[in-house]
Amino acid sequence: VKIDLARFTLVAATTRLGLLTNPLRDRFGIPVRLNFYTVEELEQIVRRGARILQMPLGDDGALEIARRARGTPRIAGRLLRRVRDFASVAGDGHIDRKIADEALT
Repeated sequence: VKIDLARFTLVAATTRLGLLTNPLRDRFGIPVRLNFYTVEELEQIVRRGARILQMPLGDDGALEIARRARGTPRIAGRLLRRVRDFASVAGDGHIDRKIADEALT
């Protein structure tokens, strides 16, 4: 089946390259491998997310979440929201290292 399409550029990204089949990977002309974010970079991302969500976040809480994010901002954001929910139920809403550790253990 032939479908006429206008020219376009396709960009794809994954953190699980090994799950893609070789024929699919071979179709991408320029494979680029990016490095994971550092803990320090993720800590900044977590702080920004907390500001956007208007939640109180201590320095040690941001660091604890960043350390557990496996180098990925998407995971850092998910963990931040999980810790926020835990902190509002099990604590006073403030996120410190202890609350983050309890929420993620």
